[in-house]
Amino acid sequence: MAKLRKPDVSPLQADIDDFIDQAPDGRKSPKRTERKYSITVSIAPAVLERLDDWARGRGISRAAAIAVAVAKLK
Repeated sequence: MAKLRKPDVSPLQADIDDFIDQAPDGRKSPKRTERKYSITVSIAPAVLERLDDWARGRGISRAAAIAVAVAKLK
């Protein structure tokens, strides 16, 4: 019995992208124009524990908690 080979047909990337874009959640989100930077910060252990508790209570990451706090500065 001979094995049948699958046809060698590959869809075009444009067709794939169009198919995905047509899905309700497939729309591409607008690109952010704001660039983010990585920084290194030294924090006392007690302060870091408070920061982590605060972030955990809000369901956000440590980095997001720091960004929120800094954004509130005037």
